[in-house]
Amino acid sequence: MLVLAWIGVEGKIGSDRLRKLLERLSYRPVKELKISVKTSKGWMEFNVFEVIGFVEGAARVVSGELKAAGLEAGDHLILGEVSARLWEEAVKVVFPDGSEEVIPILTYDGFLDIRIPNENVRGVKATIVIAGKVYELPLSLKDLEEIYSKGKEWAEKVEKAAMAYGVRKVLSQEAIEALLKGTRIGRKIEVDHESGYVIISERGRITTKPVSTYILELLAEGSLDEAKKIYKELPEEMRNDVRSIVEEERDIQRSLGRDDLANTYEEFLKKIKENPSS
Repeated sequence: MLVLAWIGVEGKIGSDRLRKLLERLSYRPVKELKISVKTSKGWMEFNVFEVIGFVEGAARVVSGELKAAGLEAGDHLILGEVSARLWEEAVKVVFPDGSEEVIPILTYDGFLDIRIPNENVRGVKATIVIAGKVYELPLSLKDLEEIYSKGKEWAEKVEKAAMAYGVRKVLSQEAIEALLKGTRIGRKIEVDHESGYVIISERGRITTKPVSTYILELLAEGSLDEAKKIYKELPEEMRNDVRSIVEEERDIQRSLGRDDLANTYEEFLKKIKENPSS
């Protein structure tokens, strides 16, 4: 289990002063970064060092020594049950007046080895671990090619992450376009408009999925024009089936509070209603 160990200080204090303090406290700074955290006092910038060692209580020491807000993050700030392999990681901020607060900033998914920052933090990259290597998200086309070259197991891990956390959080636009076009990563996608299935060929293996499923995936990625292009070339009966499925999925997403996705489905339905074959 790899949990970030950080010690930081409010941005108005230079990182050199923080480094000297950490070295005096016998910490070994490994990596420097600048982040912003949404606190009860508003957004605050911090100079942060990733360190080796146990950091509980460090934020209070930093705050007292440097007369500014201090920050810490480590194993002791895991929120949730580790055995469940799904938890939140938080930072503790200690203010100069002695008050403190714990702020969740990341979701960690141990099944997919993925970390996703939430709306409480800026300056922290989402990451995924593939075959022991840490990749920043969204994955570049070069990263995706490298991962696919490692084998089917790792390619499927990326696909599962995209399904769980959103395609655009996991894949760059360049990588998405390459997947859709089937270029440079050994994948080719064709739509059989007569049978209503999408045919995917990859490394000599052919799989199929209903065109309705594929259209939903395109819409989730924001590829409305591509979805409409496929829809308009379908026979009328298949169009009706696709429209019904999208309507049903729109209602489901709306009931789950996923308004952004529901609105995307609604926009598609309006487009095909206005111009069903153009």
